[in-house]
Amino acid sequence: MQIKQFSGATIDEVLTKVREELGDEAVILQTKRVVTGGIGGFFGREGVEVTAAEGMPAGEGERANLEAAASVAVAPPTIDTTDASAGDDEAEAFVPTPFGRHLDTRLEAAIEAEATLPPAPGGAPAASPAAAYARAGAPFAPGDRERTEAIIEAARAAVRDAHDAAVEPAPAAVLPPAEMDALEMPPAAPVADPRPAARRAGRTGGGTLDGVRGELVRAGVDPRYLDPFLDGFVRSVLPFVGPGDGIRDAMRDHLSARLPVVRDWKARPAGHTVALVGQSGVGKTSAAANLAGGYRAAGLTVALIAAGDGPHDALEAHARRLDVQLFRAPDAATLARLRATLVDRDLVVVDTAGRSHQQLAGIEGLAALLGPAKIEEIHLVLPLATPLADLGDVQRRFRLVGVNRLAITKIDETRHLGNLVNVPLRMGKPLAYLSDGTSVPGSLAPADARRVAEMILP
Repeated sequence: MQIKQFSGATIDEVLTKVREELGDEAVILQTKRVVTGGIGGFFGREGVEVTAAEGMPAGEGERANLEAAASVAVAPPTIDTTDASAGDDEAEAFVPTPFGRHLDTRLEAAIEAEATLPPAPGGAPAASPAAAYARAGAPFAPGDRERTEAIIEAARAAVRDAHDAAVEPAPAAVLPPAEMDALEMPPAAPVADPRPAARRAGRTGGGTLDGVRGELVRAGVDPRYLDPFLDGFVRSVLPFVGPGDGIRDAMRDHLSARLPVVRDWKARPAGHTVALVGQSGVGKTSAAANLAGGYRAAGLTVALIAAGDGPHDALEAHARRLDVQLFRAPDAATLARLRATLVDRDLVVVDTAGRSHQQLAGIEGLAALLGPAKIEEIHLVLPLATPLADLGDVQRRFRLVGVNRLAITKIDETRHLGNLVNVPLRMGKPLAYLSDGTSVPGSLAPADARRVAEMILP
């Protein structure tokens, strides 16, 4: 006996296919409504699926077909979730999921509630979309707005009920008054706080933590970088501050211990090279001359290199006055050769022309100039009063050059010293040198964390 499965939009269309292939003696073994496409079975195309077989006696096939058509016409819609890869004999009718059962319950409740409502004006029943959908018995036409509203309304109600059931607290057990009195404990005696009164009030001899924070903010330390410092201070240092100690002193120690500065000042090997880069007018040439002059005054061998095109008159004047040998390197190849030639010097200092961080081509040219020389230290020179808003752009552009140190100049030109903390934290590079003027030599010194902390929090 041949068994086949047929599908179509309507039962008439499917029965026509059955008769054409299996003849009038075919018997309908199974009928069901299916929804294909859509999302989760909703808003898809509805149709009918029929499993039929040939070989029924004459007359019984027609009766079976009519019964199957009637069953499909009045049956509620179902969604086919069977595995399409399964065999024909494994196809099962749709089994409602817990949510499907809950949805059916909501629709039945809507019908019952509607039956108790007074009739609407004009004698028409005030039916909700959900009740109309359930009472109809057969699905609405695909795309029918009323069917869509009914599904959405019922689904929302099901979700609300499930949520309410999940969050509804269990009723609290109430004990009789006598048992409550028996369980009541007498109030505990107050325990003396072992901390000194000044500590309990958040104070020591050095003021309050809020006062110290305000002082640092007024000095120009940005709260974005200050507050993490304070949080670490409160968690790791404040619990051990004694009653006679000062919070300002403890905070100064904490700041100096954690400020990113170059702390390893071991002797540099011969031929060690330092390059200074930055924008025009930030004090690069003065810093380069100061660095070379300090080494020369200490009796060490030093060389200055003026890298890149353009005049270097100021550097030439400093070199003559300091008795430091000066070389010119107009291009990358010359700089690399000089770098290899001067390996016997205690220090080689490379000064570069100013480059604006807003001119990408200039920054790329500077990177191409310094790259082949493989310079150990490349210092970005910044004046102390550099706006914080510009630091991000400066960092991104000069990172192309390979900056790994910071030199802060013109400290004497502002009373707001907070950038001594803001700049290294924002740039992610340690402070190497600080300069408080333009005098050569004498205005440049290695960055000292303790000195910085005392400058910001005197």
